[in-house]
Amino acid sequence: MIETVELPELIAIGLLVEGEQIADLVRPAWTRLFERDTGASAFLRADLLPENGKHRALIGFLAARKTDRPEGMTRIEIPAQRYLRLVHDGSLAGIPAALDRLRHHAKAHGLVATDFTLDFGYLPGLPDTRHELHLALAPPVVLLS
Repeated sequence: MIETVELPELIAIGLLVEGEQIADLVRPAWTRLFERDTGASAFLRADLLPENGKHRALIGFLAARKTDRPEGMTRIEIPAQRYLRLVHDGSLAGIPAALDRLRHHAKAHGLVATDFTLDFGYLPGLPDTRHELHLALAPPVVLLS
């Protein structure tokens, strides 16, 4: 079931991957993140708005506002905003199709969707687990620091 939700301001910290095709960069970023002692127990992928023709994603975890940014990592501030939300109970390979469902739903209902997504539910080893997928509705604002 697709629903419209509002999430509060969120802070995420992680590894930023950028490229014209980032699919090949994501799995190695997960490996590098899981090798670090972050203290996190739940992880997320945030697909950021493209910049200079490059796709960008943060592979990381939610953090408290006062959390220090570890060396080599990026911190993003995500303001409170509206999203379309869908729970995905399936394989990791099925996540892109589930995100496409959200995009089609937005279009069918006259909503302006963006390229900013949040995907909660990653665990070390990347098993197929329940994921909460969020597609930001316009206008999204994300601050990198």
